[in-house]
Amino acid sequence: MRIASYIALALLLASCTEKPGAICLRRGDYLKRDIHRDLSPGPGGFVAPPQDDSLALEDTVIDQPIIEEPEIPPRIYACGVENPESENPLFVVFKDGIRVSEYKLSASALDSDSHFLVEESFFIVITEGSTTTVYLNGAKAFSFPAREYISSLIRRRDGVWTLGLERSGDGFALRRDGAAVFSKSSGTPGRLYEDQDHLYFDYSMTVGGKTLRYLVKDGDDYAISAPFGGTLLAATVSEGEMWFLESCSDGWLLSCGERQFRYPAKPGFGFRSAELYGSPGGCSAVINLVALAVGMPVELICHEDSTWLKGGGSGSYHYYTYEPDVHLTFTKDMSRLAVSSFDGINSETIEGVRFEGGRCAMQYGGQIYLACSPMDGSPPFIWKRGNMRMTLDLNGYLSGIWVEAPD
Repeated sequence: MRIASYIALALLLASCTEKPGAICLRRGDYLKRDIHRDLSPGPGGFVAPPQDDSLALEDTVIDQPIIEEPEIPPRIYACGVENPESENPLFVVFKDGIRVSEYKLSASALDSDSHFLVEESFFIVITEGSTTTVYLNGAKAFSFPAREYISSLIRRRDGVWTLGLERSGDGFALRRDGAAVFSKSSGTPGRLYEDQDHLYFDYSMTVGGKTLRYLVKDGDDYAISAPFGGTLLAATVSEGEMWFLESCSDGWLLSCGERQFRYPAKPGFGFRSAELYGSPGGCSAVINLVALAVGMPVELICHEDSTWLKGGGSGSYHYYTYEPDVHLTFTKDMSRLAVSSFDGINSETIEGVRFEGGRCAMQYGGQIYLACSPMDGSPPFIWKRGNMRMTLDLNGYLSGIWVEAPD
């Protein structure tokens, strides 16, 4: 496998030429620079930042989380853009904190939403004119004649699957290696995810003033409805089981077969939207509300018989694939990123960072790893619980992270 990769890399280096709108592997050897500078690396390359006694507990652990670290540190990949404001921006890939490759990047590929890091490979999506092109490790993988914003990308044994939204108007398409497998000219799709080797997403359509919902499994869609007669708000498949969230006269009902969990309505709050997140052995609901008196967004997080009301801030992200679950929220002024479990305990904060979307965090071995880019222009870093950091040698911002078991 590695020999084949090296041969492919050699061919790419030999044939790559710059074209308008293309990304191109930079000629020359990979750079192998130790990124830790004057810091003394701790276990796995992470160190605690220097403490400033003049500061209050702003960037430190509030409730010290109990984290069971793996005996062998995981492999950590990260990607980002160097010198994004210059005429020669670079796309950079790091492996365990070491810069291992860099690629010339066109201006049309700077958006972090177009970057997808999958293991040690990366995909960049560029839409120009009436064509969307997907690049894999700097080389064109496939293209298709549509202007799509790719919201999800999953690489499987049977190809690269994308879920894309029409950039102009309604409509969306599920594609495999660029070929349409399922599409609609109108409707709103949810997230694309895998469960027990199947691909799923749901979508909604409004017909005659009524909202209809469908589940798509491996390219085939099925109409779904609330099993207990309410208004269906969300649905998901977790460990092969179908979960539903529906509204009822006195609140909300989360159900899976005979399992039912009821959550009372919150007076003074208006409903906005809802999502379901499958987790080991169950499912969690995130009900997005607004405090009517002040217009503040809040989230009602529901899991089995428990609920937690959390401030929605300027944006939230939820990670639930492994225990413990993690909730990330930016404060309203975007100055602070709060990290906690769904129930709000084990809370930590990170000051003054950009966080370029959900692909900048990943769970592994009971930990959460975040790709953070300081707003003051200092070098980006990988953060994990305990306020431990791995600083990267990058003049720019991080756009993705991938964490996996070591070789």
